[in-house]
This record gives sequence, structure tokens and C-alpha cells, in this order.
Amino acid sequence: MNAHENLLAIDLPAYIVASLCGLCCGIVGALLLLKRQTMMADALSHSVLPGLALAYILSGTMAPAYLFAGALGSCLAAGGLIILIQRLSPLSANVAMGITLTSMFAAGVLLLEIFVGGRVHLDAEHALYGALELVYWPDPGNPDTMPQPIKTLLWLSAFLISTVFLLQQRLKLCLFDPRHAALNGISAHLIHALILFLAVLVCVASFDAVGSILVLALFACPPACARMITDRFSTQILLSGLIGIFCGAGGYFAGAVLPALLGFATSLNAAGSIAVLSGICLVVLILWAPEYGHMGGRKPKQKNTQKIRQ
Repeated sequence: MNAHENLLAIDLPAYIVASLCGLCCGIVGALLLLKRQTMMADALSHSVLPGLALAYILSGTMAPAYLFAGALGSCLAAGGLIILIQRLSPLSANVAMGITLTSMFAAGVLLLEIFVGGRVHLDAEHALYGALELVYWPDPGNPDTMPQPIKTLLWLSAFLISTVFLLQQRLKLCLFDPRHAALNGISAHLIHALILFLAVLVCVASFDAVGSILVLALFACPPACARMITDRFSTQILLSGLIGIFCGAGGYFAGAVLPALLGFATSLNAAGSIAVLSGICLVVLILWAPEYGHMGGRKPKQKNTQKIRQ
């Protein structure tokens, strides 16, 4: 394998993973934004760590199936804990999420320090920043050697797109008019549980490659960027996914590739670069978005308070 092919085997899978993470997080993040529960993504992304630690401790292996099961169980437990805190106390949803994410992440760090102790590539730094640069495709273009994160995210992307497309009307009703949805025999609780389940799937699938910080950035920034551009439900979902793809691919280029092109000896952390680019995009749109930008030609303060159009 020559130098060009070796570079392709390293950069191409990273671009694909970053783009797919941006797409998945953008789609589900848009639903959480409209549901006013973006903080839920923070709680879930930090809740993955104890599940990963327990999966390794109990199985003694880093097999993807065990890790995925542990992370999924941990996220579902976190979601249940948030709901339980809300029902058993007068605390708000944001407070319940804050309590859950800090407690679960701290529990995960303790499990790693006590029972794992650096014996495998699983630590707090990996949980925060991920390992996007370590995704390697030995034979680019060959499906048989495709990295597992790419396969997982491809299937998840197809599932998310088809789910949102098929349930679009039900999602609209339950998010914006739950009473009308109930009159039509649609359970708002069931739809909200589905959104939570989709968020759990995205957190678990994205966590190993990109870490909790990037998962949170992609859950929050692309949907917020899209909200500055449009007030139509379908356009919001579409733009959020596309902006997520742009932030993922563009952020990886800015962190891993651009420094070398500019003559620097070392590159930057890809997860950090993607998160920074996401934040920059949001700031630019807050200021200059044509629909609701502060310096745009319209009056955002009055129009943006109206209910999003279907």
C-alpha cells in the first residue's frame, strides 16, 4: 500500500464516521430541540461510560456486541432514572438530567479506575474525546473490511431517516398538539418514548468513535442552526442533518488535515475541531441568518416565538 492509499485508509473512514454521526445526531437532535429536551442528549452521552465499563468487567472482552449491550442498557437506565426523579420529586427535567449525567459519568470513571485500570483502550479521556482518528479501513471500498462503526452508523442512518419519514405526521401532532393527537388515537407518551429510544441508539452508536463532547455538540448545534433558518418541521429535520454532515466532515478536515497543509507538524483533536466548527456555525447564523439572524433583514424576536409551521 503506497502513502496515498494509506492516507486514504485513515482519512476516508474518519470522514465517513464524522459525517454519519453528524447526520444521526442532527436528525434526532432536531426532535429533542422541538421537544425542548436537548439536555437529554448530554445526560445520555455521559451515561454510556458505566455501561461500557460493566460490559468489560462482566464479559472480560471488548467485543462490540457486549459493549453495545452494556451502553444501551446504561442509557436506558439513565432515561428511566430521569423520569423517576421527575415523578418522585418536584425537580424540573433539566435538574433531573443534570443529576443523572454527573452521577452516571462519575460512576463510570470509578469503575474504570477500580476494575479496569488502563488494561484496555477504555478510559475517561476516550469517553470524552472518542477515537475518531483510530478508525481504520485496510482496503477502502471493500465492504468486507469496512470498519464496524461505519456499518453501524449506516444502518442507523437508514433506520432514522425511514422512521422520521414514515411517522412525520404523528411526530408533528405529538410535539406541537398532544391533545389533538390523543383525540386521533395517537399516544404522545409512546412517541416521546420513541424519540428517547432513538436518542439512546444514536448516543450508543456514536460514543465509541467520537466521545461524549462531540455527541453533545452535534445534538445541539446543527438543530439550533437549522432553527435559525426555518420554522417548517420537515425543513428543520433536513437542514439539521445536512448541517451535521457539514460540521462532521468540515471539522475533521480542519483538525486533522488542514494543519499539515499549512505546514504545522501536528494536527488537532478531530472531536474538538468538529465541536468548534459547530459552535462557529451557530454563532454565524445567530448573527446573519436570513430568517431569524440578529443582523438579518427580518424581525426574529417576534416571528421566532410563533409555533413552527408544519
